Amino acid sequence: MDSLSPIMACQVANLANEDTPQLYIACGRGPRSTLRVLRHGLEVSEMAVSELPGNPNAVWTVKRRIDG
Repeated sequence: MDSLSPIMACQVANLANEDTPQLYIACGRGPRSTLRVLRHGLEVSEMAVSELPGNPNAVWTVKRRIDG
C-alpha cells in the first residue's frame, strides 16, 4: 500500500453515492501532492463523542492548516 504521509486534510463523505462513505484525503505538498479516495469494506460511522476525562495523556492531533 502506498504511504499516505503526510496527510494535510481528510473528509468523510459519500460523493459517489455508494453504499458506504469514502475517505477523501489530501496528501503531500506542492507538485508531489495527491488526492486519495479510500473505500472501505465496512460502513464508516461516528459512534460517540465525549469529553476527555481528567488529565489525558498520549493524545495527538493533526494540524488543519500549515500555520496551525
